[in-house]
Amino acid sequence: MATNFNNERYYTSAGDIFSVLRTLQADRSGISIQFSGNGKMYNSLVLGVELKSRSFHLDEFTPREAHKQAQAGTPFSLRASINGIRVHAKDLVVEKVRKDSDGLYYEIKFPERLLYLQRRDAFRAWVPGTLMVASSCTNKKHPEGIKGRILNMSATGFRLQVDGKVEPAPAMLEEFALVISLPLIDHDLSCPVEAVYAEYQQERNQTTLGFRFGDMNRADQVAVNRFVTQLQRESIA
Repeated sequence: MATNFNNERYYTSAGDIFSVLRTLQADRSGISIQFSGNGKMYNSLVLGVELKSRSFHLDEFTPREAHKQAQAGTPFSLRASINGIRVHAKDLVVEKVRKDSDGLYYEIKFPERLLYLQRRDAFRAWVPGTLMVASSCTNKKHPEGIKGRILNMSATGFRLQVDGKVEPAPAMLEEFALVISLPLIDHDLSCPVEAVYAEYQQERNQTTLGFRFGDMNRADQVAVNRFVTQLQRESIA
């Protein structure tokens, strides 16, 4: 689940942090490393992630001059990007320096919290409750579907409100199949989506989830754009 700090969203559970780091590993995403008190940026890659020990492995930092600071246990921050979602963790320390046939690598404990921040470069239209735009997101972990009301939508994704607590909470970038009927333009939309965040509000007993659209055919993308534009035109947003 996600936690808010100063209007920024952080992952704090080991399972969510594991999912983010595992995605960075699978995508071979470049990692930027910056040591405390040093403005210089270094490069690395996530080589492995272990949920049981709550640790992950980073390739030896380059340029190699960074190795001395890593070996000395100097705290550092990590920055990366996954398909437009910014990932950031700080106060990391190399626990062990290891070596295999490919060279040196570092073992690091999971951060206490990990920031993920989606770029908001698309207009987001609010959907009034009077429209009752319902949707269902299904996958193997949620075969009955996560069903709720669309709160807002943009050309790139949407926010969903669900009564009760969604369990298990979706991991970052977990894939779902979306089914939704868009009023105003009379279009049935079915496409893949990826979870961006999930936040449970205990006082309201509601879960708010963010999803990003996956690959859509041209007709569906045009329909989403039309729906968002129609909301804007009618001053419903």
